[in-house]
Amino acid sequence: MGRDKAFLVVGAAPLWKRQLGVLRDSGVADPFLVRGLGQENPEGARCIHDSHPGIGPMGGLHAALIAASPSPLAVLAVDMPGIGPDWFAWLGGFCTGGAGAVARHAQGCEPLAAIYPPSALPVVNEAIAARDYSLQRVAHRLAGLGFIRLVDIRPQDAGRLRSLNTAGDLGALEPGSRP
Repeated sequence: MGRDKAFLVVGAAPLWKRQLGVLRDSGVADPFLVRGLGQENPEGARCIHDSHPGIGPMGGLHAALIAASPSPLAVLAVDMPGIGPDWFAWLGGFCTGGAGAVARHAQGCEPLAAIYPPSALPVVNEAIAARDYSLQRVAHRLAGLGFIRLVDIRPQDAGRLRSLNTAGDLGALEPGSRP
């Protein structure tokens, strides 16, 4: 994208503000952003930094799990404007017995619009120690341990999981959502 996606304006608000609102509306009492070192912290947002800079989303997930502990963690990537509170209500219905939930589709899992239990932290620690930064593999490992449930995505939700990675992705948004 060539710029910090958190500050892209979609609809009437920057993505960071929109996503924090989604999390609040989903019942998250104190949502926060995970920012990379050197990234600007939006004014008015609680921000924490990647615990392991340079390893991509795994560093953000690790930092967020530490910050959320001992509570479950709802994760929402800043560049996924198709996700709303109803997503987390649906996914939360699968979070029983201390397990979180991650949706899966034909291309793999969606680990950045998910709910993680505190028990995910040791598995993330192991992956980082092994220099395996794949959130897909972590999700499958967590599922194998019974810490999360992999939930087949509903057909009507397939388009909601699109990430904004290019200017073309921005142009493909619904007309009322375009910057």
